[in-house]
Amino acid sequence: MIIEEMQRYYGQRAPVYDSSMGYDDEVTVRRLGPIIDRVREAMSGRHVLEIACGPGFWTQFASETAASVVAMDYNQSTLDEARKKSLPFDRVSLLQADAYRLDLIPGVFDAILAVDWLAHVPLSKIEAFLSGAIRRVSAGSVLMFIDQLPGEHSRNGFFDQEGNFIQERTLPDVSVFRVIKHFFSDEQIEAQFSGFGGELRIQRFPECRRLIVSFMPTQSEQGVTPNA
Repeated sequence: MIIEEMQRYYGQRAPVYDSSMGYDDEVTVRRLGPIIDRVREAMSGRHVLEIACGPGFWTQFASETAASVVAMDYNQSTLDEARKKSLPFDRVSLLQADAYRLDLIPGVFDAILAVDWLAHVPLSKIEAFLSGAIRRVSAGSVLMFIDQLPGEHSRNGFFDQEGNFIQERTLPDVSVFRVIKHFFSDEQIEAQFSGFGGELRIQRFPECRRLIVSFMPTQSEQGVTPNA
């Protein structure tokens, strides 16, 4: 199944993830400045659940202003890389967990952050994932999903029978994996959130090829009691 294939891919990519994204390059990080600033602002003073945190690049900026951060990822290898960063571990916890079972994560949160995650969720699972995420927060909380805008070669791929856009990715050891990579229109995003009560904001930043989707629930969807 492609979800398991993506999990293996990102697990093996962990040691080179930051360099492959340009996160170790000052010019790239400076270009991402407007996105970083919005993460700092949106997470300020909040108790944050970060989904699919990877090696912790975005965790760094959320933790600068957040009251606390639980940064979770499916792969231990990515968490091992995140642990090498100079994070304020008195306020940041790294947790191995499944993004499709957010109800199993202990804690009370008023913010959710997910960078380069929603674009990888199969279309058949997006509604259930969003419902699970919204249930972990109360009305007035903020959910921030950040993904990439398409680049020059982003359309190289194919659609599967479900309508997911599939790309092939090659790791340094030349192993090849398939990943889902959506490039949603505003209309598609609006449709995905239409079943939930709240305020939706979509911002596109072509200069750094980034999209920010912010959602603030105006009514509580809480119905799952997290484990204590």
